[in-house]
Amino acid sequence: MMVFLLASCSTLNTGNGATVSGITDRNGLVTLSGGSTDQRVQAISGRVMNPAGTDATEFGGSVFIVHNGDRQQVTPVACYESDCKPGEWSYSGDTVLTSGTNTIQAVVEDADGNQVYSSPTFTVNADIPPRDITVTLTWDTDGNDVDLHVYDPQGNEAWYSDLEGIPGGSLDLDDTDGYGPETFTMEQATAGTYTVKVRYFSTHGVAGNVPVTVRVSLNEGTPSVYTHTFTPEQANSDDPSNDWTVTTFTVQ
Repeated sequence: MMVFLLASCSTLNTGNGATVSGITDRNGLVTLSGGSTDQRVQAISGRVMNPAGTDATEFGGSVFIVHNGDRQQVTPVACYESDCKPGEWSYSGDTVLTSGTNTIQAVVEDADGNQVYSSPTFTVNADIPPRDITVTLTWDTDGNDVDLHVYDPQGNEAWYSDLEGIPGGSLDLDDTDGYGPETFTMEQATAGTYTVKVRYFSTHGVAGNVPVTVRVSLNEGTPSVYTHTFTPEQANSDDPSNDWTVTTFTVQ
């Protein structure tokens, strides 16, 4: 079921401190829990309580969207809607659905990394073709820019400057200000060897190291997970000299 978003989260139940209100596609259509969509790219939104208390002016912890078991961090912002409760903050983050049933939760951790809230499980059926290849990049710092680069057997490249640089494939998301995800998908992959690389484009003022995670899934199976840490000095725009070569894999 799809409905137009007419108001912002007016029926949220914040008793447990975290909610997922719905997912919104790029056409502005909202799918509620238990519904179906035919759009792969979605923005997940909801509200969470601030672990630092109702009077805190900064969020005292971290918020994560958990999609099919994979976590991605999002940035909460103070909630100013007319129905906001004291201590309630809003969040939104993009994700790319897989074919079939998808499960989504919002999880809140306090400043010490202890989980304090989790939302009820939100479910949505994605009526979309399965993908032969799915590559997802996320990173653990806010405000900076890390880029995913995928190369096909012919040397074609999908990246932020050419999202559909690989025929039949697409880099669905390009996040320029922190956390990701950036996701490449391909429905019918050409046989041969593919290469995945990650480039630290810009710190945008982030001074510390940047842990990054890449998940590679073939035929929408269990993903292979790769991790790496960039230093601030390795952020060098489109210079490939500091690229992390994540993996190569072969499609038959």
